[in-house]
Amino acid sequence: MRSKNTPGRSPHREILAVLAESQPATISELAASLDAHPITIERHCYDLQQDGYVRQCIGGTFALDENARCESPAAD
Repeated sequence: MRSKNTPGRSPHREILAVLAESQPATISELAASLDAHPITIERHCYDLQQDGYVRQCIGGTFALDENARCESPAAD
């Protein structure tokens, strides 16, 4: 799920970067922004949610978790 504009960045970091600019966002919006399949984005969002970086909001959107840990997610 690498964006054409950001070679070498991990999918989790790309999702966090998009959410930092525009949140909340749906899986479809994130997939379109990152030129990736929605199922792939959904899986990464659930991983990030379990790790405490994002939260799922009303309507199935995702946003950065205000109580997120300070360190960045590990590169994939």
